[in-house]
Amino acid sequence: MHPAKCLLTSLWIACLILPEYSKAEQDDLNKDPLAERLVDRLTNVENTISSLENIVKRLDSQVMALTASVEEIRKEQNLRSCDRIISHCGETGASGVFNLRTCSEPDFNVFCNQSFQGGGWLVVYNRSNGNDRLFNHTWKTYEQGFGQPNGEHFIGLRRLHSLTHGSFSEAVFILTGNGEESTVTYDDFEIDNEEKQYEIKRIGSPHGKMRLFFANQAYKFQTYDRNQLHALARDRMLLDGCAFWFVDSPHSHDSEEFSQFCQQLRHLKIMIRKRNLI
Repeated sequence: MHPAKCLLTSLWIACLILPEYSKAEQDDLNKDPLAERLVDRLTNVENTISSLENIVKRLDSQVMALTASVEEIRKEQNLRSCDRIISHCGETGASGVFNLRTCSEPDFNVFCNQSFQGGGWLVVYNRSNGNDRLFNHTWKTYEQGFGQPNGEHFIGLRRLHSLTHGSFSEAVFILTGNGEESTVTYDDFEIDNEEKQYEIKRIGSPHGKMRLFFANQAYKFQTYDRNQLHALARDRMLLDGCAFWFVDSPHSHDSEEFSQFCQQLRHLKIMIRKRNLI
């Protein structure tokens, strides 16, 4: 309650508890100087109450005006946040987290990179500090995605399929180790659906010194709990949080080579970009 309303209520109660007089008693009191002073005070109280009522009305008007202003500010803030809704990272002018809208998935947050090779890149996989626990997940979790877009995360296989399906995207894989950075960019990249185990459906020509995939091989995404690999490879995947696109190899396995590759994945970043943006 407004302070003015509290004061108004108190004065009103004070008026109610004053003795009531009959008309005859009032006539007698009017002849008494003390009674005249009391009448004057009552008149002043009435005038004060009237003034307070006017003040309360003005305060109510001001509160309504302030409430309307707050609503307008909130609407402007909502409009600003809507401005950050994008359909691809080529629509942003700076690196940062943006809300991405696609035709087949609910809106979700992504990190857009504008500093690498002309910008417009969407980070789909980012692993930088070698945290095995964060990436040691089941097939279901890799399908849904995990982590925060401004930190270590994976966007999820389902979303990655949605983003690359029929979109003519390119992909860059960046491995960091011993203070050096190795990259390879494939000028075409598409991930198939769940029925195909999110296999790499299309892989273009590589550009860069590193090689991860070859056009004549079938690479399916494999996790420790869903794979077609040798038992030793499954053990290493569970130990290192090693989930990636591998060629099925249930009958042979180079333990040392596979272990080294899983170690390299601890410092991997994957980004995609629509080819028609460049």
